[in-house]
Amino acid sequence: MKLDTIPLVTALLPALAAHLCYLVAAYHGHVSWCFPYFPDCVSISATGRHGPESVIFRAALIPAAILMMIYWRLSRDWLRVLGTRMVRRNRIMVWFGMAAALGLFVYASIIGEVGDLYYPHRRIAVILFYVFTYLAQVLMTVQMAPLAGIQGPWGARDGQMPAPLSRGLVAVLMAICGVVAVLGAASLLSWAFNDQYRRYEDAFEWGLTLLLLGHTFVTYFAWRDSGFQTRFTIAGTRSLLHNHRDTE
Repeated sequence: MKLDTIPLVTALLPALAAHLCYLVAAYHGHVSWCFPYFPDCVSISATGRHGPESVIFRAALIPAAILMMIYWRLSRDWLRVLGTRMVRRNRIMVWFGMAAALGLFVYASIIGEVGDLYYPHRRIAVILFYVFTYLAQVLMTVQMAPLAGIQGPWGARDGQMPAPLSRGLVAVLMAICGVVAVLGAASLLSWAFNDQYRRYEDAFEWGLTLLLLGHTFVTYFAWRDSGFQTRFTIAGTRSLLHNHRDTE
């Protein structure tokens, strides 16, 4: 069973849903018509607060959060099969990914709820998603670099054979991590020192979200090129067959 469709769906489902919800929300007059990646537009949360777009929002993001949990669990196994020697980072990566997926799940579950009671919960869930997704992606990229034969701080060690990973794909993942770090730092600095930060906050949110999902999208090609797949077996099948033959 091929598994490369999991990162593909995990990336595309929330990305397409967010843009579709924006179009539906704008059509019904719940948000203004604008370009979300420019200043003075709307937040992602605003596109899923009212019906009918809130139904689409939840129907897409809750399954996406579950897929994200599966994705990070399989990413751990994928890197192990490829031969990563960063066992501790691999384990931490999974926990970060699970925390991020949990944040997305909680966020999507309460996005349409009205009242000040739910606001801090949404903020915490969003922070969990963004921070831990980025940290998990950094740890993944750090493990992939030496496996692709990329020299550097995490270059291939002596005796470690490069895995069938494209250097170009890993370089793209490294670039995405770098751009996210720059945008995140710029957002924090603007929040601290720019009185007009509110005009740019939503644009930062859309851009960071697209980049984080883009990282997952690129891993689809890495999984595909490496031939990552699984098969299901039944424990004790051999002994059962042996016993069956003895009774014939």
